[in-house]
Amino acid sequence: MSLGTGLSCFRRGVGLARSRPLRRFVWGPLAVSFVAISILLVSGHALLEEAREWFVALTPDWLDWLDDVLAPLLYLLGIIAAGWLYGFVAVLLASPFLGALSARAEREEFGAGPDFDENMGRAIVRAAAREGRKLAYHLPRLIAMFVLTLIPVVNVAAPVFWFAFGAWMLAVQFVDFAAENRGLDFRDTVALLRANRVAAFGLGAPAALLLAVPFAALVVIPAAVCGGAVLWRRLA
Repeated sequence: MSLGTGLSCFRRGVGLARSRPLRRFVWGPLAVSFVAISILLVSGHALLEEAREWFVALTPDWLDWLDDVLAPLLYLLGIIAAGWLYGFVAVLLASPFLGALSARAEREEFGAGPDFDENMGRAIVRAAAREGRKLAYHLPRLIAMFVLTLIPVVNVAAPVFWFAFGAWMLAVQFVDFAAENRGLDFRDTVALLRANRVAAFGLGAPAALLLAVPFAALVVIPAAVCGGAVLWRRLA
């Protein structure tokens, strides 16, 4: 599958998330995402301000001018990094709703899809266990990426590495809902996407770009979940 396959699935996901039959499945994730992102934006702004003050306190008086140069860069990097973090946290919290959205998107697009357990209690427990499995997969790789950014010369390309890794991480996250709805192991999702890395990047790349925009997660997450369901059906 090509890069265009993943991109077209994301674009189709946008259309599905906006369609009338899926609207009632979108409101739950939207509400959870809005609350999570609002809280994290407030706390994130406070942390950025503390980081700026810490930097100013360490800077000699004759380098005070650096504050005017580096402060905007600090805020810009913080907004980009926080956008991905907010999107990831919002996905974790909204997982019980996103499984239902993924199943409904398949039915809308293909006329048939997996059954989804409507019991919210069981959905929350199952989603928490699944997200824990994903975290165990992503965390060592996140640490490795962080170490990579500390290596001289190599760290010049760190933004490219982080973007590619973010796109992969999001593709795994969003496609996995379709596999989870069928009772398949998380390893099946990873194996499927590894065999179709370019298509996976096509789905994850626009999501990674848009999640860097504050509150974009409100619309990106439902669209990417729907697009992930479409991509799973095309690849499986």
